[in-house]
Amino acid sequence: MLLSIKRDLLLKPLALLSGFVEKKQTMPMLSNVYIKKNQNELMLVANDLEMQAYVVVRDDIIGEDFTITLPGKKLLDILKVMPENVNVVLSQQESRITVKSGKLKFTVQSLPAEHYPLVKVADDLICEFTLEQTKLKQMIAQIQYAMAGKDTRVFLNGMLFEIKNNQLCLVATDAHRLGLVCCDLISEIKKPHKVIVPRKAVIELTKLLEYITDPVIVKVFNNQVHFETDDKQLITKVIDGKYPDYERVIPLGNDKLCLINRLRLLDAIDRVAVIGSEKVKVITIGLSANLLTLSCQNEEQEDSHDEMEIIYDNNAAITISFNLLYLRELLSNSNAEIMQFAFFDFQRSVLVTIPDLPDFKAVIMPLRM
Repeated sequence: MLLSIKRDLLLKPLALLSGFVEKKQTMPMLSNVYIKKNQNELMLVANDLEMQAYVVVRDDIIGEDFTITLPGKKLLDILKVMPENVNVVLSQQESRITVKSGKLKFTVQSLPAEHYPLVKVADDLICEFTLEQTKLKQMIAQIQYAMAGKDTRVFLNGMLFEIKNNQLCLVATDAHRLGLVCCDLISEIKKPHKVIVPRKAVIELTKLLEYITDPVIVKVFNNQVHFETDDKQLITKVIDGKYPDYERVIPLGNDKLCLINRLRLLDAIDRVAVIGSEKVKVITIGLSANLLTLSCQNEEQEDSHDEMEIIYDNNAAITISFNLLYLRELLSNSNAEIMQFAFFDFQRSVLVTIPDLPDFKAVIMPLRM
């Protein structure tokens, strides 16, 4: 017997690492999870050569010390079909591993652990700082929707981590919208630095972080960033490229300000969106004294209309159109009750902020109709 462990203790870390392993890999070993037992500590590692994560399980784990690799997705699927809280026993016979619980038994193929391509850890540390996990998780959640997906400008396919003036600023943009959120750092960092963390690494990091006040240590290297908690670590390569000057994108002269209840606006958008085009849904917003109107139209010339009260005491009326998805994602990823929208005219970018929270900014470009 290699190991005897509660099913849920093994299932949770495998689920967290599932985004790193794929069944169809050019290198078969990358479909496997590296598992190492040392006394009462079990470490599971997965990587895709660009980034690597590990999760440590500390519990009353029965069995000898060992190091093996097992097919990650397959093992996860096996554990999912087992009842909750059952005991799982792993046994080895040459390269074959038996996974058993009661009368249920599976046999899977292992690959030699010594051939697993563990990521080499950098040693050229530039800076290091600590945040509460919940703080970093919330910051990322507020703006991650604005990252590009498969843009040919590779530097947009990630999130900028900028350390300057003893602040951490996170920036995401796909050139049509932008999100910026900052926070003060406790530790003093004298030299400013910036790195672009790939989109996939950002998404996987949010899965590893928890809404707890326990710390996450961030270590920045020339071509790597490490995120470390008490029982998890993510190492990722950074994107090589120059991030655009995001401060130039943030409009400064937008003087037509209105305060809008976020959830009420989100509900109104969802209502009028029912009639929208299946291809690209466009929403048109009309702004007049203390009133916001929303409308959509589809290719069959059908339309929808709704309106809501807002706080807007400017006499200037504005009609402006947006990509509906962009507006919805901005609102859905915020926890604010009230948001401030700052307009200039129908063709310039709109600045969205949260009253009394100067460290958050979002920018949305309008659609030219």
